[in-house]
Amino acid sequence: MPRALRTPGDRDLSIDVARGIAITLVVLGHNRAISIAWPALIAALFLFHVPLFFLLSGRVLRPEGPLRAVPRLARRLLAPFLLAALLVGAIKCVTRGESVVGTLSGIAWATGDTLPWSHLWFLPALFLALLVTHVLALGVKNNAAGWAVAALLAAVAAALLPMADPVGWPWSFDLLPLCLLFVWSGQALRTSAVAQRAVEIPAVAVAAAIVFALSLGMAQADLNLRVFEPFAWALLAALSGCVLTLALSHWLSRFTLVARPLALIGRHTLVIFILHVSLQKALLVVYLDASSGESLSQSGLGILGLVSAAVTIAITLLISMLADHLMSRHAGPREGAAPSEAR
Repeated sequence: MPRALRTPGDRDLSIDVARGIAITLVVLGHNRAISIAWPALIAALFLFHVPLFFLLSGRVLRPEGPLRAVPRLARRLLAPFLLAALLVGAIKCVTRGESVVGTLSGIAWATGDTLPWSHLWFLPALFLALLVTHVLALGVKNNAAGWAVAALLAAVAAALLPMADPVGWPWSFDLLPLCLLFVWSGQALRTSAVAQRAVEIPAVAVAAAIVFALSLGMAQADLNLRVFEPFAWALLAALSGCVLTLALSHWLSRFTLVARPLALIGRHTLVIFILHVSLQKALLVVYLDASSGESLSQSGLGILGLVSAAVTIAITLLISMLADHLMSRHAGPREGAAPSEAR
């Protein structure tokens, strides 16, 4: 059996592979053709693809002092958020006559219901969750037990505190306990060698698959719309989906032909995430608006969605790689630089 691939710095590629899988699922989940053809698949993806990103962010986070963390997080999350939101907001103000004041106030509120691109809500929500994690690390032992207890307390808070209406609180603050639950679960996984090995056990993956299958008719989740119900089933679905993805990524990381492309995608998730919704709409709008998908069978429409998703990932990946190349040429080589960490 081939061993799991490693980066030159002896970093396990399974994490980047998992991130590649996660962003691929997000792209598929926001594809209009797939949602029409296979709505059950979209409902299944929404059970865990956003929690998976929070968990993976916690899995790779190394806690540091908040004063050092704030500028780093702001540069990696808030700067691209503001750039994208302001640019799209300006375009909509010019082309659609939308209110400048309303657009700016919506960006400041920063939830899916108020932003010019609804999916951008994730970036400020992730910023808050990671910042709180850095702060909590000052008083919590940086071990699996400490983070597991913290995740359990976050789960209790998320279960007891109702989420707001779809508009939500500023920066999705009403979702913070739920976001922290997954980030801190990722921290518990990071600090536990036993848990990391357990994910690799086939029986664990089988159990997670069974739990996830049972949850398909029971749970609904869409964090942007403040849907996560019933809580116990939704939580089981999210966690089991995360375990399945981690197990799959560990297995796939053994095979170069699959692992390398997924890991490459996983190191460029930010640009893919920001651009994927509008690019997919542009690729599909002519056909779907003209025919409403009536001339294609359900499977044909689904295949069209898969193709548009693949093209979207390819284009946005090239854009991200080109941007990295141009920035590296402008900045010059920097000792210890790790561009992939910003993704």
